[in-house]
Amino acid sequence: MENFPNNNHKSERIRFDGREDAIALVIELAQQAKHRICILGRNIDHVLFDNAEFIECASRLARRSPRSEIQIIAQNTKANMQQGHRLIELAQQLSTAIHIRNPEKQEQTIQHTLFIVDDFAYLTCPRSTQYNGFANRYDRLEVRELYLQFNDLWQHSKADRSVRRLTI
Repeated sequence: MENFPNNNHKSERIRFDGREDAIALVIELAQQAKHRICILGRNIDHVLFDNAEFIECASRLARRSPRSEIQIIAQNTKANMQQGHRLIELAQQLSTAIHIRNPEKQEQTIQHTLFIVDDFAYLTCPRSTQYNGFANRYDRLEVRELYLQFNDLWQHSKADRSVRRLTI
């Protein structure tokens, strides 16, 4: 994938602390997505991924190309379903592009939040309940390592049946 988000290909690890910084970074990175977004967490974080700007970016990416995809691994989406998470609603509408899965081994507790954009950007919160961590707008090496870990978990996960839309 040759994805160059901007003309400045400088890797810079960004420390963020707080909800507003995390939201701004997620939206900024999502706006750069051309092919793929990956999300990993205990649930689908409503602060980061259930706001109008992010949903617009996700929708645009999912409709961009038949090869575009959004992959989500969440330990538990029950609370998301009860709250009416907009990303789940979008996944129900665009089920060929947005996939939500659960880790196969439920005893495998996910403690952090990870957000990967294409093959160049990431954001991570070491504790899923706190909005502080690190991001990088352009770090292909780190993203490759993070994606290998994500993909391994993806291969050992199963479709989240609780988010499927029932049609009659």
